[in-house]
Order: sequence, then structure tokens, then C-alpha cells
Amino acid sequence: MSNTHQLRYSLFIIGGVILGIISLWAGRFLPGTAGEVLARIFHILTTPIILEASFGILGIVIVMTLAHYNEKNADEWVEMDFPDEKKDG
Repeated sequence: MSNTHQLRYSLFIIGGVILGIISLWAGRFLPGTAGEVLARIFHILTTPIILEASFGILGIVIVMTLAHYNEKNADEWVEMDFPDEKKDG
């Protein structure tokens, strides 16, 4: 995978996270129950301790997702060949 391809994927993921946070913030202004629920979720996620933990967990999920995707779509398959061990008898 080329560097520009990796950069595009990372910018896409970061943009998606930013868009999600902005959507939660904007959703607070919706009328009714939907606005109340989105406001509560936004306030919980932006609580100081939970904010760091949620971004840390989100980072781990992003890294694991990209690793899984790249593993499934890899061009190479590596196998280790072990020589036959002779038993001393």
C-alpha cells in the first residue's frame, strides 16, 4: 500500500470521526426526544475522563480495523517452513 493511499485512508477516518462529533453536537438542537438523547450522549462523551478514554478506545479500534482490512487484502502470504527435525535415537 502506497503512502498516499494510507494518507487518504487516515484522512477519511479522521474526517469521519470529526463529522460524527459535529453531528452529535448539532443533534443537540433537534426538538423532542432525539435532541435530548443526542445532547446526553454528547455531554457524556465530552466529560474529561471519558473523553480521553473514548478517544483512546476509538484509536485502538481504528488501528485494529485498518490492520484487519490490510491483512485481508494483502498481496503477500508468508508461510514459515520448518525443516523436519530428526529425532536422535
